[in-house]
Amino acid sequence: MSHPEGPSGFDDLPFSPTDETIHTLHVDDDESFADLVGTFLEREREQLTVTTESSAEAGMQVLRQDSVDCVVSDYEMPGQDGLDFLERVRDDHPDLPFILFTGRGDEEIASEAITAGVTEYLQKGTGRDQYTVLANRVENLVEKYRAEREVFRGFQALESAQEGIGILDDRGEYVYLNEAYADVYDADRETLLGTHWERLYPNAEVERFREEILPALEANGTWSGTSAGETTDGDRVIQDLSLTLLDDGGHVCVLRDVTERVEREEALRREQRFLETALNSLDDLFYVFDDDLTYVRWNDEFESAIGYSAEEIRELTPMDLFAGQTKALIEREIDRILEDRETVTVEADLVAKDGTTHPYEFTGVPVVDQDEVIGVVGIGRDRSS
Repeated sequence: MSHPEGPSGFDDLPFSPTDETIHTLHVDDDESFADLVGTFLEREREQLTVTTESSAEAGMQVLRQDSVDCVVSDYEMPGQDGLDFLERVRDDHPDLPFILFTGRGDEEIASEAITAGVTEYLQKGTGRDQYTVLANRVENLVEKYRAEREVFRGFQALESAQEGIGILDDRGEYVYLNEAYADVYDADRETLLGTHWERLYPNAEVERFREEILPALEANGTWSGTSAGETTDGDRVIQDLSLTLLDDGGHVCVLRDVTERVEREEALRREQRFLETALNSLDDLFYVFDDDLTYVRWNDEFESAIGYSAEEIRELTPMDLFAGQTKALIEREIDRILEDRETVTVEADLVAKDGTTHPYEFTGVPVVDQDEVIGVVGIGRDRSS
């Protein structure tokens, strides 16, 4: 799908949706008539404010300097007529409401005005009713102009969003999606428009949507979680997905591709499981403590040998596993590892929680990160056999 079409040139015109005042520029070489029109328009509609000018050049100057919501212009003016003025306005403000308010009812002029992009062609009449008609036209055109502008700004926000945003109708078919949404599936959005959402999910995930996700969406009006889709090439896409139910039975999808993050997390979990399996297969004690002497990792053999639970081990220091002079020896050797960055081997009796002692040969190696010792890796080998 191409970018949503809407009014262009809006950024040139300051506008606040809370401002109900309608700023109208009226250009007519008959200054007394122009003043009369301005007076009647402001009486007809309280929110109308009218600036009058007597030439196209003066009108252009107002447009360059001020915020204008609608232009009303005569046709027959010296120098530049209303059509010339219209063409100049359209160069800078292609969608600004422009009413050609003329005393001539020439069909040729009307045709030229339409070709040039006039919004309304209104013939001057007699009596006060003509000002009521003109005020109605100004009000209606500006209301439509502002509404279109807000819709266009909304589409701009959707298009610039980093998240993928899609809108589905009550049949589950895409009626809108931004580029970010199509990019998640490595697709052109033109090819996705009008297709069913099931096209972007494997069968197992479609079943999950129908049995779990969509019923929750119907019940609560919203749903958010993780889902697994497929690109047009069949590659898996892990997505953080949020769904919001619409009044017409459709829903809005907001998603972010988190495939790389999830795959990194899965790879890290696999590495951790592999490491834990490898360490737990050792007959030796394995342990790691940081520079605060707090145990941060150990294998099953270590936990079994000392008899403490995992929660208790986190509260221990290495010296708590030794007694008497051996405790002082171990403290000195740990200082050597942390302060002098030496690898140390020492024989010592380990004291278990139940008070029994077991002879081990301990080897401690400093763990260095960016030239700073942050802990110790230790191995304990049973000397009893």
